[in-house]
Amino acid sequence: MKRKQILSLIIGSVVGIGMLAAWLYYNPVHEFKAHYTSLNYRWVLLASVAYLGAYFLRAWRWNLLLPFSSAETKTKPGLFKTWLYAMGGNFINYLIPLRVGDVVRAWFIKRNHNVPLMKALPSVFIDKAFDTIAILFIIILLPFLTIDVSQAMIVLLSLLSIVFIVTVLLLLTAAWNKDLVARILKKLFSWLPYRLRTRVENAIELFVNELNVFEHHTLKLIFATLLTAGGIALDGTYFYLLFVAFGIPFSFPLALVGYTLINLSYALPQPPAQLGSNEWMMIIVFSIGFGLTKSAASAIMAFAHVLTFCLMGFWGSIAFVMSGGGVISKIFKGEKIDD
Repeated sequence: MKRKQILSLIIGSVVGIGMLAAWLYYNPVHEFKAHYTSLNYRWVLLASVAYLGAYFLRAWRWNLLLPFSSAETKTKPGLFKTWLYAMGGNFINYLIPLRVGDVVRAWFIKRNHNVPLMKALPSVFIDKAFDTIAILFIIILLPFLTIDVSQAMIVLLSLLSIVFIVTVLLLLTAAWNKDLVARILKKLFSWLPYRLRTRVENAIELFVNELNVFEHHTLKLIFATLLTAGGIALDGTYFYLLFVAFGIPFSFPLALVGYTLINLSYALPQPPAQLGSNEWMMIIVFSIGFGLTKSAASAIMAFAHVLTFCLMGFWGSIAFVMSGGGVISKIFKGEKIDD
């Protein structure tokens, strides 16, 4: 990794440890340890299936977006392989919150299916953009929920809405005027030396051309949207089942909205492994916002944090074993991933 990235990780880790320490001070362990005595692991197993299922639906959506056509001889990955590639990339994003995992996903496609990295990357960007649709689900549902929207939640919703608007504007502009998007992106890199700038501009042209994946493919757009809605529903099911596993009565709509907010917050800067940030998001959304006791909210999030790390780590590791682990050494050595 480059020195700047290493410094960013160190600072993020220090901030995360500080947030975790403050969370532990604010919520002493003895206050939520009692919740674990009634934990039902059968519901945890079902929750785990829902969690992995949500990522499978998202991987299916990404599979629709991959740059393969019937005229090409390259073999498009099956759904299971696409899911593994996604889990590998998500695991890297989880450990190194610099969006390196998004490049890793494209690298898997390049290495195993002979597709140029800059041709595969737009599919990852568009796939991630679909996840921001969740903010619309939340805004639509909020008027029907009997909750007090706290000031912290208003700030979070505002930031996430900005991310959603910027993403949609970029995709719509790319659909209507590719040349304009290409010119803007090229302008951002105009300070580079001529030889390097030429390579970057060629990559930008390829990237922008692939953004308009839904042109003349309305049914594909509709199906991708339905898969997004299914993924959001399974996310809510996963978190709701954790409440059931702990024996804590809680409504499914609130679990769905709350966990979707936590998921969307990952679009904002995070410490490595969401250290401390997940715990505080749980307090802000479920305790301050939805009236859940701090001890219950803390117990569920502490358990969910460990559970998701185990699930992501297990399947992410399998992805690297089966699909190529050389990219990990490239990341840590600071080498170019597109080699």
